[in-house]
Amino acid sequence: MPACDLSIVLPVNSNQENLDRILLELSANSPDVSWEVIVVDDGSSIALQLSDTSPDHWNIYRNENRQGAAVARNIGVKHARGEFIILLSVFLKIPDTYIDQLRAFIKNHHFDIAQHLVEKSPNAQADYFQVFLAGQKGRVSRVGKNLPVKNTQFGAAIFKKEMFVEVGGFDETMNHYGGHELDLAYRLDQKGYSTRVLIEDLSLERVKLETHSSVSSRLQEYGRIGLPALLKKHPELKKTILLYPQLWYLLKIFGISKGLENRLNKRIEQNVKLSKRQYRLYLHLLVRNAWDAR
Repeated sequence: MPACDLSIVLPVNSNQENLDRILLELSANSPDVSWEVIVVDDGSSIALQLSDTSPDHWNIYRNENRQGAAVARNIGVKHARGEFIILLSVFLKIPDTYIDQLRAFIKNHHFDIAQHLVEKSPNAQADYFQVFLAGQKGRVSRVGKNLPVKNTQFGAAIFKKEMFVEVGGFDETMNHYGGHELDLAYRLDQKGYSTRVLIEDLSLERVKLETHSSVSSRLQEYGRIGLPALLKKHPELKKTILLYPQLWYLLKIFGISKGLENRLNKRIEQNVKLSKRQYRLYLHLLVRNAWDAR
């Protein structure tokens, strides 16, 4: 079989409708054996299926029980034949020129990790909080041409399989929201794979947005479980993640931090439009207060 240069890995759980949609969109990119799609069904109660029109070299692998993003992504990369891995979510909309644009980007840019900007689909209904979350370009900070380690995400990312395998992939013991991604980005950085860039001219639209309740639950889980595990493994990251410890201590003992979180939570539930700074503060409070309460 001719060489495969791109492997698209799609972890998914119990969402045949969006899987069918994204496979159809990918099929519009003139499939050939130089690129492939690997679906990992992570414990769906009803086994997911590839579409009838999917090429023969596209494959699906199944976990009997749900094991989480780190395990599912590792399985997908393990079976990938491509030089470059593209991790995507089934909630993203794929243009019919995606593969051509991706190859052009890879040819013309040097990077270790390239990360798509993700935007809200015009057809997706959203409250003010969801609009803020979907406006990724306004939330991602830049340091020179590189993304900071703490801003590196893998929900729509490109990297070489060889690099991923060298560091052992995602740590499956850290399979909580956010922790396994930051852990991998940091380990890659320590190995010298430190060029992290945004693909600013090939943004992808998200067709389904997370709710306020799901985001807050996941960030609180990260503060209680994922972040402690991360800092136990990499204690040197504490000063990067848990900023202003003395100020935070004062806010905590006087109950200010939790009170502020509750106040912002109420305003978001009422769909009051807040400033970007207030939304960013709220996300930080969710994590820090959960960290303190663990």
